[in-house]
Amino acid sequence: MNRWSRWLAAAPAVAQRLIARTHRISLPRAGSADERLRRLRRALCTPAAVRAVYATLDADVRAALADLRRCRRGLDAATFTARYGAVRPWRQLARDPQPRSVAERLLLLGWLLPRPAAPGRAPRFALAPEVRRWLPQPLRLADDGPAPPAPLPLAQRAALALLLVAAAAPLPLRRDGALRRGALRRLQPLLPDAPAPELEALCRFLLPLLEARGLVQRHGGQCTTAPGAAAFLAAPLDDQRARLVEAWLHSAAPDAWLRRLRVADSGLDAPALRRRLVQWAQALPPDRLLAPEATYDALAATFGPLADAHTHGFRVVRRPPWRRRSEARVWQAALRGPLAWLGVVAWHDGRVVRPTTWALADGAWRYGAPGEVTAPFGALDAAALTLAQGGRWVRGDAGGLTVQVAAARGVLGAQVRELLARRAGDAPDGWGTPTDEAPALRLAEGALLLADAPGDLEQALRGRSVRRYAQRLAPGVALVRAEHVAAVTRALARQGIAVAVAAGSGAAAGGALPAAPLAPGECAALLAACAYARRYAPEGLPLVIPATLEARLWQGLTPPLRAAVEAALAGIEAPEGPAADGGTDAAPLPPADPDAALRTVQRALTQQRLVTIAYDTGGEGRVTQRTVRPLALERRGDQWLLHAYCLQRRAERTFRLDRVRGCALAPPAGRWAPAG
Repeated sequence: MNRWSRWLAAAPAVAQRLIARTHRISLPRAGSADERLRRLRRALCTPAAVRAVYATLDADVRAALADLRRCRRGLDAATFTARYGAVRPWRQLARDPQPRSVAERLLLLGWLLPRPAAPGRAPRFALAPEVRRWLPQPLRLADDGPAPPAPLPLAQRAALALLLVAAAAPLPLRRDGALRRGALRRLQPLLPDAPAPELEALCRFLLPLLEARGLVQRHGGQCTTAPGAAAFLAAPLDDQRARLVEAWLHSAAPDAWLRRLRVADSGLDAPALRRRLVQWAQALPPDRLLAPEATYDALAATFGPLADAHTHGFRVVRRPPWRRRSEARVWQAALRGPLAWLGVVAWHDGRVVRPTTWALADGAWRYGAPGEVTAPFGALDAAALTLAQGGRWVRGDAGGLTVQVAAARGVLGAQVRELLARRAGDAPDGWGTPTDEAPALRLAEGALLLADAPGDLEQALRGRSVRRYAQRLAPGVALVRAEHVAAVTRALARQGIAVAVAAGSGAAAGGALPAAPLAPGECAALLAACAYARRYAPEGLPLVIPATLEARLWQGLTPPLRAAVEAALAGIEAPEGPAADGGTDAAPLPPADPDAALRTVQRALTQQRLVTIAYDTGGEGRVTQRTVRPLALERRGDQWLLHAYCLQRRAERTFRLDRVRGCALAPPAGRWAPAG
């Protein structure tokens, strides 16, 4: 280390400060040269520091280091700049420290330094001997030949399947946030290559990532599709995969696969460990079949230990946190777990490979069995959400997903037909369309759910949402209440089962019952809400109140109630007085001491009246007049506090009664009713 430190000491002060700035080493502004050198040596001149920095370098910089490592005496300036780019003077580098060439990058690292001329030797650039000795050895791994294109990563296929299934019907969740067994049974046919235990672990790993990216949301013990799902489906497959990897690298959730290994996690920085695992995987030779048992030893020999002070940065590390045997277990578990799920590595016949090409099916939708459409993963986009709402995803493989189109009617049926014609072309003969499929069940007399084949009804009753409303009476016969007809029809449509509604059954087209008429009191409440929304709703509110709605509400009022509503609306729509803004030009109120103000407020609380007060804001003599709705009185020491709703500020405020300069009850028209 003596030679490297001597070379650093011989460098100009501006070079030393640039090297410290590159490595984020704190240097005192008025420090001596010895202090600068001491801090640079402590931060740079260690084998662990060299290995850590080497792991973050680009491929071209690593290649340059491999060449310079063989040049023990260095390179002259002309040869060096011809190979690795021009080098600006130190002063220009100080003004713009962003490296513009590989040569400047090596200089700013402090590993390659200019050496002065010597007898018989021209000035040159050379690597410090300690750097040459501590640089990791090039990665050498024996392979078993080229690897075929890998299938789409399992986590990416599971994310697409989960989004489409959740778009059709919410997925139930357990208390700990994991999917219930019923939800896993719906996903299992779409991912046949994932056994049930692996699928459960994968969904537990994937759900927090999708929620963090805004693709799914949890509500009421269920998982539903979020608005960001459409943009994710519309993105290219490479972008989808990169987003999932990025979500895992920045996830705050602990790794369940790591906890099962029972390794020391005191002071562990999980994102730093994940980045280290991804860096190691990306250093493997691309598209080559490798023995997984040999990868750890080769990578550790090149990059050093897997766990060090960088991965366990939340504690003081004086020795490696993990033994080599524990590191090998963590690496092998990561290869078979998150790295393989996310597509950083892939497996083929017991060999691990870093894939760069993927085996994707043709990007066109195609018709299959009657009523079924297969969509390859490369052709899945936001339009697939329409199929999710009008069908049921039944199968899947490494190439795509198959949906069984339900008997959708109305607007949804037209959208499904238009989508299939645009993406898959004309349907072949005998395939059927979403509207000409014979209904499997029919609803008679508004209460009986009948099936010509009893097995169809038994299959429909397997769904919890159907069993909730339908009671089986006999084979092929079930009882449904009239108010539950619409819910049962929707639940059956999600399963891809059409329901024929018999004439006179009391149900409207599409299985919906006519809406019950509103009571006169409900019409009055809605009219008041409309008037209040017109007066106080914020600008840009997307809700627009149609005039026809208010006309229908007025028709439902009785004459006495109409008069009362007209009086109430006149109070809401009346323009505010000149003092409505709380200004100082309001009409003065009779002066009141704190005791008189307290009695007035207590009377207002008892009579449910509004109070007009003249309030000294901040006790600075700036008196404003406000109309408030008293909510509660509170005493703190010798002070009385009034909690009230200020009509001018449209928010709750707290007033000190000793600052009330005037107080009076508002007119009786200002009476208000308490909430609830």
